Amino acid sequence: MKAIVTEIGPQALDEKEPIIILFGESATEGLKEYSVIQKFQETQALEMKKGDQLKIDDKEYTITYVGSFANNNLNSIAHVTLIFDEVPKEEAIANGLYLSPSELPKIKVGTTIDYLSHGV
Repeated sequence: MKAIVTEIGPQALDEKEPIIILFGESATEGLKEYSVIQKFQETQALEMKKGDQLKIDDKEYTITYVGSFANNNLNSIAHVTLIFDEVPKEEAIANGLYLSPSELPKIKVGTTIDYLSHGV
């Protein structure tokens, strides 16, 4: 399933923080300041799992961990936190998709995000 970045909040991207917070277009103004806004091209349900891929423009990432709330929030409000770091032994972000490699992508308005679930 594909999403397009439609807006980037002024506080959304920080090279020192290996995370990107994604929200759908219904996010409040307060949330938009710290978020990257995505618009899905389709409306089918997503069920992302460890081992699935996320493709941001031409850069591919492998999902190493899916937080317990990630799929529900992704499907209901297009919200998920992308974490470009190792999965911690304790207290992984419940709304997170942990990704490898841990290299932040370049995000701009018009960037495409492909959620590639292998259905395993």
